[in-house]
Amino acid sequence: MLRRSAVVLGLSAALVLAQVTAAAAEDPPFGQEETAGPGGSSGPGTGTSGGSSGGSIQVTVSQSGSTSGGRSFSSTTTRTVAPLCWMGRGPTGYEYYEYWKLGGPARESDTLDDYANQGLLHQGWEEHATDTEGHWYESSCSAGAPGDVAVAYHLSHPAIWVGPTDPVPPQDASVDPEVLAQIASESMDLPRGTIRWNPSMTGTGATVVGADTWVWVEDAATTVSVTAQIPSGTWARVDAALSALQVSAPGADSVTCPDTGTPWGGGAASTTCALRFFRSSANQAVKAGQSQPTATLTAQATWTASWVSSEDPNPTALPAQTISATAEIPVAEIQGVVSR
Repeated sequence: MLRRSAVVLGLSAALVLAQVTAAAAEDPPFGQEETAGPGGSSGPGTGTSGGSSGGSIQVTVSQSGSTSGGRSFSSTTTRTVAPLCWMGRGPTGYEYYEYWKLGGPARESDTLDDYANQGLLHQGWEEHATDTEGHWYESSCSAGAPGDVAVAYHLSHPAIWVGPTDPVPPQDASVDPEVLAQIASESMDLPRGTIRWNPSMTGTGATVVGADTWVWVEDAATTVSVTAQIPSGTWARVDAALSALQVSAPGADSVTCPDTGTPWGGGAASTTCALRFFRSSANQAVKAGQSQPTATLTAQATWTASWVSSEDPNPTALPAQTISATAEIPVAEIQGVVSR
């Protein structure tokens, strides 16, 4: 009597859906803030601030997909990422005024003096000359931000005056969509499938030399879609699919299957994934956890993926990923008996 056998196959790979919210953290007092760092930039005309570090943005990583058995799956987790640019708390009204007023430290530099004379200082800066409690919130960018990104962010994010009782404005951080796509590809966690095969002898689970051995992965993930989004509206989506399954074992020619195979039974007349053993596993070692010689079957899944973003709707291909799993299959050789 024949039956089907099963071995768990972990087909994990990596992708994500990220929905981002700004990390909640109280800004440090002015003068104790971290600077933008070497090569970093603060908004035009800040003078005294130097910008805060920007902290980190919390990324909600969600994914959804389907399996070979038609089951849907989804999950959610969180990650953090450092922004390229952000809005952070800067100097008080008094500190900003003292720095930029005629006779102040900034006016000792011809470049900064020319900047001030062009009317480029914070709008209404003189109105807050004596305010020691409110703060200017200014744009800052990290040292790693591309020049065009930093310039565009500074120009689109003028300084905001925030009084001591006013609500703190959003961080409005900027993150490269490619970074969101990378987070997605590193965070995917797919359902585990189960390797099954047939023929499978009762009691031993052995297949037979010379027979087409059907191989399939039951309830394995086959498609997944992941999106990452930050509060400013920037997002990236990664779409991936299992595109091939290569099956190999000692004593059999390897085969490449277009999918996870066809389950035995249920009226199926043929399969998309089968290999044929030309010798038994009798000459193989008895491996740990086994009671008889077995052939090690290796199933290698290939995933192809691409990503798009709010800034570019054209798909960008990602490198194909391969994930392998093994199963121990006894292979028997049936001897014909002739009686006279």
